[in-house]
Amino acid sequence: MKKTEAELLSEQWDAEHMELDPEVIEQMVLYEVDPDRHLATITFNNPDRMNALPLAALERVGDLTREAEVDDRVKVILYKGNGPCFGTGADARELGHYIGYKKGDSKETRKRPPQHSRMLPDRNLLMRSFQRPIDECLKATICQVHSYCYGGHLQIAMAADIVIATPDAKFTHPAIRYLGAGPQDLWNWIENLGMKKMKDVMLSMRPLTAEEGERCGFIAKVVDYDEIDQWVDDYIQAISCMPLDSLMMGKAMMQWILEARGRTIGSLTGWIGHGWTTNVVFEEGEWNFLKERRDKGLARALREREEMVAPYFRLGSVDDGV
Repeated sequence: MKKTEAELLSEQWDAEHMELDPEVIEQMVLYEVDPDRHLATITFNNPDRMNALPLAALERVGDLTREAEVDDRVKVILYKGNGPCFGTGADARELGHYIGYKKGDSKETRKRPPQHSRMLPDRNLLMRSFQRPIDECLKATICQVHSYCYGGHLQIAMAADIVIATPDAKFTHPAIRYLGAGPQDLWNWIENLGMKKMKDVMLSMRPLTAEEGERCGFIAKVVDYDEIDQWVDDYIQAISCMPLDSLMMGKAMMQWILEARGRTIGSLTGWIGHGWTTNVVFEEGEWNFLKERRDKGLARALREREEMVAPYFRLGSVDDGV
């Protein structure tokens, strides 16, 4: 029997992502230290897929952040993306499978994973592996963002100290569309955007523009493409003038204040909430990401979802496959 497009895409995902060689992961997330500038640079390097990363590559981001944090040559950690954008988060072909959903149409494969299958991956991969090391890092962290900053890459930007972006930058989490408002770390959304703007973006499931982000304080500077490298370099140079002890003690005191504001309790909503939202019941006629991906393939499913709403609410061009 001839295989469907969705089945072929599923097999391709298996081949490319389930057993990725560590060297492939290393090439997806590059790492470089410039001791003269006191700088470590973490670069997302999967431009053919708009820097979408398998979870193993996002884990590497967290590991490299910890490595830079203990490197006395480093005062600043810079996150940036090669190619057309900063990054579009976790590879959407992976979603669901890592918590136990299986492929196929049998009753067994359609069975929902139990909560004990979801709890540890949600906590260890989504909450602790890459966002938390950035959120708690005692070195200065900067994101240099152009074009799309979605999903896991948005979590990185929200955890970072400073975001510098180009005017075309857009920010959101596609999981809002797949699962509903609130599947990720609401505490960080509220801290970065404020309650009203967070509700605007989450409930309408639209991207935040760079201009909006700058107005609400999430983005430090919005600058043109031909100026962003210089602005980032100037920030790095300014921060690196601070003694390492002073920098790390200052960041530690900021951490204590954030704890007093409820960070730990607030971040637990991301863990608990993800278990809820990945167990949502879809009523007849409601758009179901996993079902649409299974039946139509990823690209077509996402394209049709984009076409459901007015252009203002779309995550990108319907041809981008974002």
